[in-house]
Amino acid sequence: MNQITINNAVIEIFVGDLINAQYDAIVIPTNSRLLPSGTLRCKVIKEAGHTIQVECNQIISKISSVPIGRAVITSGGNLNANFIFHLRAGHDQKKLMVAIWNSLDLADKESLSSIAFPPISIDILGFNAKICAGIMIPTIQKYILEKNKNLKNVSVCLESLPDYKEFESVLSNLIAPNPS
Repeated sequence: MNQITINNAVIEIFVGDLINAQYDAIVIPTNSRLLPSGTLRCKVIKEAGHTIQVECNQIISKISSVPIGRAVITSGGNLNANFIFHLRAGHDQKKLMVAIWNSLDLADKESLSSIAFPPISIDILGFNAKICAGIMIPTIQKYILEKNKNLKNVSVCLESLPDYKEFESVLSNLIAPNPS
């Protein structure tokens, strides 16, 4: 199982390259100053083009730092995605849950219909795929059930089959509510 539909929104997992994903927005982890750090962030910014870091610098000049649990938006630059969400997740499970929720809320408020996440916090914050999946997938489900207005597709893009299997296990245990 690689997807489930809840309230007309698809929660999906796939193995692939986030850079080539065709979504309204992709999410990448960030630090408080939106500086290049971490393999995925550096790769995305390089592929998206120099203007993305310029946009990040302009944001930081206005807000000074990105708080834990928040995301800021830049254009997608040269990517297939229209926007990049730069998400600061923090260092524990609750902060990751809040960060995912806030990213979904921001996408919804921006009237986006699709967003793709990497497995936020794997390795960098010491989480493994099982822990990450156990936070991300239920948080996405809860958001769709309780608050979603515009999102039609929320995906998690995984880089490896072992990570995919952990996310698939959590996704397959979700129960879609019966339509009324």
